[in-house]
Amino acid sequence: MEFTNYLPLLLVTATGVAAGFLNVLAGGGSLLSLPMLNFIGLDLGIANATNRVAILCQNLSAMGLYQKRGEIKWREVWAYALPAVAGAIIGTLTAIYIPPKAFRIIAAISISFMGILLVAKPKMWDNPDGLPLPPAGRAAALFGTGLYGGFLQAGVGFFLIWAIVGGCKKNLKEANILKIVVVAIYTMASLLLFASFGMVNWTAAVALAIGNMIGGNLGARFNLKGDKKWLRWILTIAVIVSAVKIFFDVFR
Repeated sequence: MEFTNYLPLLLVTATGVAAGFLNVLAGGGSLLSLPMLNFIGLDLGIANATNRVAILCQNLSAMGLYQKRGEIKWREVWAYALPAVAGAIIGTLTAIYIPPKAFRIIAAISISFMGILLVAKPKMWDNPDGLPLPPAGRAAALFGTGLYGGFLQAGVGFFLIWAIVGGCKKNLKEANILKIVVVAIYTMASLLLFASFGMVNWTAAVALAIGNMIGGNLGARFNLKGDKKWLRWILTIAVIVSAVKIFFDVFR
């Protein structure tokens, strides 16, 4: 698809700033960017693939800031990233060949459940109770998250926050940093597959990526400075909005 004027690309870039900020702090930014890419004329499947360029650039931008400040523990990262990459490869291949309706229903139910827990038991996100998941349980949770992330991406940050905070005894700030690195690593594999099938609109991808990098960097700075109370409420609002949007898409 060729763009005859700059207005659609400016709209995409502006949306990318908001999506990048939201993605780094919590998740759900793709629920802004995917509808916008579809609105300017991209097929939903192409929009799903094109969005991965911005996701990768946004997370690499945030990672640069975290790395500079010594916030990334690389030995720990790979235990989280490798199962997610394996899942993402399968999820991406599924997205290429199979309609996403079943995954949208699962996402709507899962995100709604997390929204209820955020409101009903907010302290569990600041100071998770219970023992961390055993290695096999953690790997399974991360594999499942990567599977969904490779397939659709929208809302995957919520699943990673759930797996890392709820199952691995991390606070919300630590979980956000791990989430950014894990998503960046598995998105490289996912994007390579989508691109090999010619499903990426590179013009729209660059416009969205510029916005996402700006928003991602702003979100990373806010994550390092903001207290956990504000981070939790941002996450809560994002979960509720995303759940409503997904339910609307599934049942309309």
